[in-house]
Amino acid sequence: MEFGSTVTKLREGRGWSQAKLAEKAGVSQETIAAWESGQEFPGQEQLLSLAMALKVKIPRLIEKDEELMVKVIEGTETYETAVMGVVSVVTAACALVLIALSHTDPDALQIAIRVTEAVLIVGLLALVWQRRGPRAQRAKAFRDALEAADGSQTAFVIKRKAGRNTGNVIMQFVLGAIIAVTLIVLLGIMVPESRLPWVML
Repeated sequence: MEFGSTVTKLREGRGWSQAKLAEKAGVSQETIAAWESGQEFPGQEQLLSLAMALKVKIPRLIEKDEELMVKVIEGTETYETAVMGVVSVVTAACALVLIALSHTDPDALQIAIRVTEAVLIVGLLALVWQRRGPRAQRAKAFRDALEAADGSQTAFVIKRKAGRNTGNVIMQFVLGAIIAVTLIVLLGIMVPESRLPWVML
C-alpha cells in the first residue's frame, strides 16, 4: 500500500518527526511508525485526526490505494459468505445424521451428539473469527476510510453509502437463517428434555 509512504512524505515535507506528527494527531509515536511502515491502518476517527494534523483531505491520503482497498473489502465479504456456507452445510449434515440416528441406534446417537457438539464449537468459533479477525478488521478500516473520503467519487463509495454489497448481504442473511434453523433442530435432538416441538421429528 502507498498510504504509509504518503504519510511519510507529507510529514517529512513539513519537517516533522514522527513524534511531532503523533502529538498533533493525538496518537503515539509507535502508531505513526506502524502506519508509515504499513503494519497497521488507522480507524475512521484516527484517519480524520491524521488528515487534520497534516492539513489535507482524507482522499489525499488514500487516493493511491482505493482500488486495492476495494479488492480487499470485496474479497473479505466473499470469504465471509464462503465460511457461512461451509458452516451451514456442515451443521445441516449433522442435523440429518442425528435425525436418522434418533429413530434407530441410541448408542450411535450419543456418539454422534458428541461429535456434533465439537463441530458446532468449531463452526461457531469460525463464524466469530471471520467477523472479528485481523482480515475482517482491516476490511472494516478500509471501508470506513473510503466512506469518510469526502469528495471521493469512486463507484465503490457511491454504491456502498447505503450499505454493503447487496448480493453478499442477501446470501449471508439466507445462510444465517439456515444456520439458525439447523441449530434449533439440533438443540431439540441433543436436549430432548427441552420439550421443544421439533423433538417430535
